[in-house]
Amino acid sequence: MLKNEQIICVGLPTWEGKYMKSTVQLMTELAEDNEILYVDYPFTLKDLIVNKEAPVKRMLRLENPIKTLTLDNNSEVNVLTLPPVLPTNFIKNERLYDSLSSIGGQQAKIAIRAAMKTLNFKNPIVINAFNPFLGVHLAGQLSEKKLFYYCYDEIKAANWCGRHGGRLEERLMKQADGVVFSSKPLMESKKHLTHNPFLVKNGVNFQLFNQAIFQEDTSSILNKGNFEKIIGYLGSLDERIDYQLLKKSITQNPEDLFVFVGRINHQSGAALLSQFPNVKLIGPQPPNALPKWVKTFDVCLIPFLKNELTAGIYPLKINEYLAVGKPVVTTNFGDLSDFESMVKIADDDAMFQSAMNASFNLDKPELINERMLFAFENSWKKRARQFGRIISMKTPIVYY
Repeated sequence: MLKNEQIICVGLPTWEGKYMKSTVQLMTELAEDNEILYVDYPFTLKDLIVNKEAPVKRMLRLENPIKTLTLDNNSEVNVLTLPPVLPTNFIKNERLYDSLSSIGGQQAKIAIRAAMKTLNFKNPIVINAFNPFLGVHLAGQLSEKKLFYYCYDEIKAANWCGRHGGRLEERLMKQADGVVFSSKPLMESKKHLTHNPFLVKNGVNFQLFNQAIFQEDTSSILNKGNFEKIIGYLGSLDERIDYQLLKKSITQNPEDLFVFVGRINHQSGAALLSQFPNVKLIGPQPPNALPKWVKTFDVCLIPFLKNELTAGIYPLKINEYLAVGKPVVTTNFGDLSDFESMVKIADDDAMFQSAMNASFNLDKPELINERMLFAFENSWKKRARQFGRIISMKTPIVYY
């Protein structure tokens, strides 16, 4: 176990928000035995104007930029809001991009050093979580005794950051003492960029999701009407989704209700789905409310496209579904070998439809228990222990 360490996590997502985040889950577990300073999403000058959720007063230092949060496990985490940075992702020219982004890196360094002084952080372990944009400027600048990069997605394939993300990530991987990957395909494709590759797969907040089993009837949160079954998806509607597959499934099952719970990041895809009378788009929900929604589902879906972006995904939602004991149907988008005995994996549209219909009859007690036990073995608590063991190694030379 990693204990009594000071950890600075330079994150990409905000700590707070209406969806589950692997970085937040790992840091929550590590916070039980260590001091955590989480450097929040770097809001831009544009966010000051258009983002209603941006913490403007903390960004402008009208309030203390360090917010101390008490977590559900009774530990604490300090969340640092950085000053607003210049928006740079739209810039195509590499030299201009690097020049302007270095200004944000310098701002971040000054803000983090000030927070370290306030919190009395000395020689911390730094974990950069999928934020090479700041990471390349911060490496070696925080008196860190170790620097690890946490890679949980294919950055080159992401629309919003693919232009510069790949080359910056390669640079940071070479600077880091080790790189922790969230899936085997990601590790296999990038391990040549680091002397110390490690594998820590995504997990599940088992206690949070499994509690839905013991809750009273949750049907009040969703009006099922005259529909026979509820087919659900938990997660963002974004570029990963196979919308044509969903269209076929929805039209072939007019007697069933399709429910999508999560952020809408793909407007045309959401518009396509919303035209059907047996579809409900719920939108984002607080993490603590997600188990109730999963409990309402008769079958849970992962309708991902198979492409470069999804190939390296170890989806959070599989274990979240299983923790509530629900049958799962997924497209064969990547390495799903861990789940072959637990979920139905469809190679094409016809198999997806067949698997979905067959899953309606898989709500037996013994199958529910098997799914929950499987998810329990993949809890974030166990993943954090793996992560901690890697960080605490004096000379990391093998990967898990």
